[in-house]
Amino acid sequence: MSLIYWIFGSLLALYGIALGVLSGGFRRIRKDSDMVLPSRVSGVLPNVSIVVAARNEAENLPGLISCLSLLEYPTEKFEIIVVDDRSDDATWTILTETQHHYSNFKAFRITDRLPEYAPKKRALDTGIRAATGDIILLTDADCLPPPTWVGGMIQYYRDSIQVVPGYSPYVFRASTPALVRGLLSLENYANAAVAAASTGWGQPLTPTGTNLSYRRAAYLAAGGFEPIKTWVSGDDDLFMRHLAERKVGGFSYALDRGAHVPTFAPSSWRQFWNQRVRYGSKGRHHGPLVTLGVLAVFLLNVSLVAGAFAVLAGEASLLGPTVALWLLKALMEFSFLASCAPRFGETALLKYFPLAAILYPLYVSVFGFLGLFAKFRWKE
Repeated sequence: MSLIYWIFGSLLALYGIALGVLSGGFRRIRKDSDMVLPSRVSGVLPNVSIVVAARNEAENLPGLISCLSLLEYPTEKFEIIVVDDRSDDATWTILTETQHHYSNFKAFRITDRLPEYAPKKRALDTGIRAATGDIILLTDADCLPPPTWVGGMIQYYRDSIQVVPGYSPYVFRASTPALVRGLLSLENYANAAVAAASTGWGQPLTPTGTNLSYRRAAYLAAGGFEPIKTWVSGDDDLFMRHLAERKVGGFSYALDRGAHVPTFAPSSWRQFWNQRVRYGSKGRHHGPLVTLGVLAVFLLNVSLVAGAFAVLAGEASLLGPTVALWLLKALMEFSFLASCAPRFGETALLKYFPLAAILYPLYVSVFGFLGLFAKFRWKE
C-alpha cells in the first residue's frame, strides 16, 4: 500500500512542479503583453495574409466572410486566401462569387488527394505559399474574427518575434444547456491558459489553428509542414513544436481581447467525441520530454480514478488518500487558472471549476486512452 501512496504522491508532486513552471511562463507572457498593449499599432503596417482551409463549409463561410469584410485594417495591406479542399457542397460557388465582390479575396481549389499529405495541411500549405503577406494569420471557417483581430495580432510582432498564437473563446450555436456550455468553455479556456503559459517559455503546447499567426519567412525556413505532413491533425500545436525545435525565433501570445477569435463549440455529441479523440491522438507525436509530461498527467488522473473505483469496491483505506490527492490537485489547478483568468476575461467560468475538478480525471483517462487506440472522423 505504501508503494501506491508513493506513486500517487510522486505524480502529484511532478504535476505541481509543472503547474509552477506554467505559472512562471504566464507571468512572462503577461509582462510581455503589458509592454506591447500601450503602443498599439503604429508606424509602418505589415502586409498580412489571412489563410483559411475549407472543406464543405458552405454553412459557415458566409459568417466568416462577413466578419472579415469588417476588419479594421487597411484593405491594401491584407489579403484573404481561402483554399477549397475537395468540397462537394456549395463551398466553391460561394468562394468564386466572393472574389467578384472583394479585390483582396483569393480562392484556390484542390480537387485531388495525395496519400502522403494530410488534406488540411496541404490546403494550408497551398494558401501560405500563394500568400504575399509578411505575416500569416490562420483561422477556420467556423470562426468569427472581430474587426480588431488583425491589428490586435500584429502589434505583438516586434524585434525577433516570429510566432503569435491567440485565444478562441467558445460560442454556441445549438441549444446547449448552460452547465454544459460552462464546462466546455472552462476546458477550452484552460487549454488556452496552458498555451499562453508554455509560450512564455518559448515552448507552446496547446495553441489552436482557430487563431494562430507566424511570419511567412519562418514557415518557409522551417520547411513548412514537411516533417509532420502525414499526420491528420497537428497543423497548429505540433507545428508550433516543430518551429520551437528549429529555433526560428521568438514567441509571444496575444492576450489582447481585441485579438480573440470566437469559434463555434462542438454542436453534437458525435462531433465532440471525434474532436476529443483527435486531440488525444496527438499526444504520441510530441517530443520525448513533452510525451513524458503528458504521460505523467494521464497516469495521475488514471490513478485518481482507480483510487475512486477501489473505494467504491470496498477498499475503505484508500478513501482518505484519494480524496486528499484529488483536493490537492484541484487546488493547484484552480490557483493556476484563477491567476490567468482576468487577462483572458474568463473569471466567470471559474464557478464551473468544482464540478469540472470532479469529472476531469475520468474525462482525461477515457479520452487519453481512446486517443491511442480509437479511430475518429474529421471531415473525411
